[in-house]
Amino acid sequence: MPRHDPPAPNLRRANLFGRRMLVRAVITLIAGIILSGCSVSAEELVDVLNQWAEAQSSFAADPTSGEETVSSNEGLSSDAPVTKPFTVTRVVDGDTIWVEDDHGEKFKVRIIGVDAPETEKEDQDGEPFAEEAYAFAQQTLSNRIVYLERDVSDVDQYDRLLRYVWLDKPANGDKETFERLNFSALLIRGGYARAVAYGEDTRYESELRALERLARTDNLGMWAYS
Repeated sequence: MPRHDPPAPNLRRANLFGRRMLVRAVITLIAGIILSGCSVSAEELVDVLNQWAEAQSSFAADPTSGEETVSSNEGLSSDAPVTKPFTVTRVVDGDTIWVEDDHGEKFKVRIIGVDAPETEKEDQDGEPFAEEAYAFAQQTLSNRIVYLERDVSDVDQYDRLLRYVWLDKPANGDKETFERLNFSALLIRGGYARAVAYGEDTRYESELRALERLARTDNLGMWAYS
């Protein structure tokens, strides 16, 4: 089964680190000269040079410069709410998929905010309504372009990315857009999964629990048998 490898070291970051070390060495040297007898305040000069070094480091790290090549795993861990597009290459069950980026790198994704019934495996029987949840995920996601959103956690103990899955990049954060494009919301509203918050990944907990209450009230999906 394909796995994603750790990103290769970034040469530009290594260069930036070396540059910072050089700046600090220069600062220390100048401070020593001043302390040996120059009339200029050492504290003032060191403070000015420190500010200059900070500005240079910030400029060098600016991703808009277009010089830095970021690995796909690093891109997924960025602060951007919704990332670049991915293609769903395989649906494992109602809440687990494989995706591929435009560089051909594959990632296993555990969709968060939900808990879909477990499908049958070699060592365990399938849970009630698992096949229906799997079929819905297949119909909705297979070979589709999706967008991933990270909450707080990055990966779980099985090295799966923990992400919300969007069917399209949301133009705004209104309720209608969320219920129409967020796959966790679609699963829960249709009665294919429960709303479950894991650890600190609770960005949409209140919205998803509200959708579960509606599905229960309407006896949809798994709730028709409970």
